[in-house]
Amino acid sequence: METFRTVFYTPIYVSVAGGFLREEGLDVTFSTCPAQYPHPLSALKHGQADVVGSGIMRCIIALDWGAESVPLHFAEINARDGFFVLSRRPNPDFTWDVLNGATVIPVGFSPMPWASFQYALRKHKIDPNSLTLIHGLSLDEAVQAFQQNRAAYIHLPEPAAEQLIAAGTGHLVSALGTENGHIAYSSFAATSEFLNRESDTVHRFVRGFARALGWLETSNETEIADAISPFFTETPKELLTQSVARYKAQGTWPVHPALEQPEYEGLQDILMGAGLVKERQPYEKVVSREFA
Repeated sequence: METFRTVFYTPIYVSVAGGFLREEGLDVTFSTCPAQYPHPLSALKHGQADVVGSGIMRCIIALDWGAESVPLHFAEINARDGFFVLSRRPNPDFTWDVLNGATVIPVGFSPMPWASFQYALRKHKIDPNSLTLIHGLSLDEAVQAFQQNRAAYIHLPEPAAEQLIAAGTGHLVSALGTENGHIAYSSFAATSEFLNRESDTVHRFVRGFARALGWLETSNETEIADAISPFFTETPKELLTQSVARYKAQGTWPVHPALEQPEYEGLQDILMGAGLVKERQPYEKVVSREFA
């Protein structure tokens, strides 16, 4: 089960559509997290999925709040932030100081993208509290508000960012994946019980996923867009191809499924900077290295 539908999660779609999991003898049912669950880890808790793609930050936050244990993350999906900052008007000479006091629509459906955006702002000596934020919008509502000129800047993933760029409504000023470097952003997670009980299944899952990452690394944007197009039936192929090319160029997707500790610690830096956690959590309480 995925969190929501975005080109950012291309490694998941490739592993499913490319047959890499099926070739490992796995019969996989794939879906997007339904609305009755706030995120896939909740669906996992309620037995609605065996394996979910999720931001690792949710487990770190849960431990910080006092949880004794959390689902374990065992294979990396994204190794960089996949969100972009667009301006309403062309700004070829963009510098971060123009965001001081600006009206911005940040991503509202998850705390992690905004935490990462804040990290970049602080790195450039910009106080996030100086921004005028339009909060509480869904992705579609955010795009609509930006098109109505209610904000000077918007914060989006692909393919929504590419659609605004192609329409001339938005102009790319920053890729946060490039700004914030390699971090443990999204990964596959499962309960400790499932990992122990179905260790052979998980080994086969990771082996198939690793082969999907290898294909992703050696394939061009057109081939990748063709492979994932069934998941984006309403997105024109040229926009899908551009979205893939942008993600691929910045090294968004890992070449190996191992979730390494430096990336994990980089994520904790972002969470602590945003005030989402108070204490650092041990790597081994959140990450299982057994499979990757």
